[in-house]
Amino acid sequence: MKPRRRLELLFGLSVIGAGLCALLPLRPAARPESPRRPTVEAAESLGRPVRVGRLAYPAIGESSGIVASRRHRGVYWTMNDSGNPPQVFAINAAGELLRAVRLVGAQNVDWEDIAADDSGKLYVADVGDNRRKRRVLTIYVLGEPDPRGTAAAAVEQTCRFRYGRGHGPFDCEAMFVRKGWAYLITKQSLEARVYRVRLDGQAGRTAEAEYLGLLPEAEWVTAADISPDGRHIAVLAYTGVYVYDLPQALEEVVAGAGTTSREAGPVQAVRAAPRKRTAALGQAEAICWTDGAPAVDLLITNEHRQVFRLRSARPKQPTSAVQR
Repeated sequence: MKPRRRLELLFGLSVIGAGLCALLPLRPAARPESPRRPTVEAAESLGRPVRVGRLAYPAIGESSGIVASRRHRGVYWTMNDSGNPPQVFAINAAGELLRAVRLVGAQNVDWEDIAADDSGKLYVADVGDNRRKRRVLTIYVLGEPDPRGTAAAAVEQTCRFRYGRGHGPFDCEAMFVRKGWAYLITKQSLEARVYRVRLDGQAGRTAEAEYLGLLPEAEWVTAADISPDGRHIAVLAYTGVYVYDLPQALEEVVAGAGTTSREAGPVQAVRAAPRKRTAALGQAEAICWTDGAPAVDLLITNEHRQVFRLRSARPKQPTSAVQR
């Protein structure tokens, strides 16, 4: 590795570490059906993906993102790629349809991922850019619909952003949300850049995405999700699945939301060597952590309508020392 490249990598780890440290809240959020959500005790290695279902509903032709519901046990939300109606679909872990919900006030230019938070919000990332010509990208925010009720839901907030001068445009297919920030991972060969965008206080303006650094080892990233306890980030790529581990002790976190890397110092929150599973998953473009029933695993879908489950961790009861 050339000296300049080594310095760039070390700087990238420092910057991304500071930004990712801001992901960890101090107390668990209330959940109507399961107030005590499991933390994750990481396994030493990732299991082999096992096919567990199929997206048989005809309208789900290009599953591009998936996330576990934070309000309804056993429910997952997915959506289609570009060229499809603005809909989200509630499914179970086997891929069976529970409800199709049309988003009022949204347009599917190039939807690429979906995320959720503990306040009951869903976030749809209209951030794809295969031709690298889009200057302004969009994240739609809505209250999580009732998966057994409504067939339509209104967008509550439209967050628009652009990459800063000297950055982008990029194709991007991976997003997760934490503490009011959307974290985006670019889809590129040889590297994966991480940016974040503030999701509130954007009325009437276009935000600028903040560059955090490079994600070690990953390239051609197609999806991402943060674990239920905030300690691990699962990243899906054409080459396989990566899991990055964040700090185990919250008292070691010195960077807060909005703190720049220079203020925080060289906090390395991401291991340079993630756990990795190389697997042939077809054109897989969606990944999420399961909701802890029966274990905290990873659920993956591809554009061939297949659903895979991958064992990555063992559930562990929360303690007073480490909470979400």
